[in-house]
Amino acid sequence: MRAPQGVQATVTAERVKIHDRRLILQAQLRLELPMPEHDADLPRRLEAGIEQGGQVLKRHLFRQALEQADAELIPAKRHGKQGRGITCRGTTPFTFKTVFGTVEVRRRRIEHKADGSTEVPSAHAWRTPRQVALTAGLREAACDGLLRDTARQVVARIDARAGEAGVLAKATVLEVVHEEGERLQAAARARAEAVYRRDPEALRLFVPTPSPSGEGTESEGSHDGEDEAVEAPAPGLIGFPGGPTNPPEVPRDHPREVDPGVVLVELDEVKVHAQARTARKEVLAFTGLVMIAGRCWHLAAASGRELAYQVGALLAVLGVHRQERRLLVLADGARWIREWFEGLGLSGGTMIVCWWHLVKRAQQDLSRACRGREHRREVESAVLKELWHGRVDEAIQGLRSRSNEMRNAGVLEDLIGYLEARRNYLPDYEARRRAGLWIASNRVEKFNDWSVSARCKHQGMEWTEAGVVALATLEAARRNGELSRWRTEHSLPAWKVTKRRKKVA
Repeated sequence: MRAPQGVQATVTAERVKIHDRRLILQAQLRLELPMPEHDADLPRRLEAGIEQGGQVLKRHLFRQALEQADAELIPAKRHGKQGRGITCRGTTPFTFKTVFGTVEVRRRRIEHKADGSTEVPSAHAWRTPRQVALTAGLREAACDGLLRDTARQVVARIDARAGEAGVLAKATVLEVVHEEGERLQAAARARAEAVYRRDPEALRLFVPTPSPSGEGTESEGSHDGEDEAVEAPAPGLIGFPGGPTNPPEVPRDHPREVDPGVVLVELDEVKVHAQARTARKEVLAFTGLVMIAGRCWHLAAASGRELAYQVGALLAVLGVHRQERRLLVLADGARWIREWFEGLGLSGGTMIVCWWHLVKRAQQDLSRACRGREHRREVESAVLKELWHGRVDEAIQGLRSRSNEMRNAGVLEDLIGYLEARRNYLPDYEARRRAGLWIASNRVEKFNDWSVSARCKHQGMEWTEAGVVALATLEAARRNGELSRWRTEHSLPAWKVTKRRKKVA
């Protein structure tokens, strides 16, 4: 009795041709596999065997299609250099790595009679590398996989899908993701540059260039004695001086909304442990969200300056500098964010320090300054109550009045300095919460979780800047619905938004 063998697949090509610019492939597959026992495992075993046979068929069809396409290039080259013709010199092997395994293709080589040089026409036409080409589908599988899993897990998944071991190495997966991230970042930069080329005034307003001396310079159009048009100040937003004092209350479970006529920008940075070879303790990825009513864009970059460059371009498209919408920045109050906001050449913009970060900073400092848990709770409750209602002066005054009670008065002064530096960015949080408006930067924090934290902050993980930023950039493109366009056209779509007919008062 013949011993049972594994899956045996035999593919016979019956027809391969190109007709009316359509590739026609016809093949016959004979698949032989062991018949499993009749038990609960039978469907799974048959599925695995048929899947394996299908992979063999895919590799065969892919090989036949490429070799037919390669042959079609030869007639176009028949005149050779200087019109002296060519001589066919057989074929040369070339390897493609695909999602269904490794495929070796024989490509035709020609010799030019004019000078004796040789070439493989399809190598130039298809722009393949010298040794091995990774198909677009395989590169996409590596990128999508690394967004969820470790490089080792991605390698295992690709091997299992292809039915072949060693399709990609771990180092190759990382290299592919780094390259894709760099290309996406370059495309994002190019998109922003296109906006600034069309609107140079936006570049001046959203990307201010500091003077060498560090001091502001007087604009060319401003001179003493000249009459200037004085723009009426915009009314304050809810929770700020000059804003509505009695806005309608929104139920607590109602989704948060963006203020009417406002562009809401949330900015943040996320830190992960750096690899030892980077000579750094940690690496940063800078992230941002730009929101209007009904729309949201995700952005990521390797530096705060690059992120601000992209955010500024999107704000220009949204007409912020033309007063079509007002700017509201919601962030943790980090220095790089405040310096960017305060350097903008805009009027009517507002910034809010995230309530969650404000509470966290107050709790951390008071924990170090106060004398015990009960003392901290007493001081903290009073201060946060004042800040919740936007009474910054009262909060600072209350802290100063209790400085003689503190174990560490220096830390208390640090907290007071923190509040004073951000005084203009601390609104009436309770009024904004009651109106159903944003008071915390939890949307960008959640984006950080999706793009970086959930993937890069596991125990023992260490990263390079290229890897972290690549993952954040890929996730941003995916969240924006731009990833499929990028993979088919190798460019990011221009930002488009319905223009508002009325200007903000």
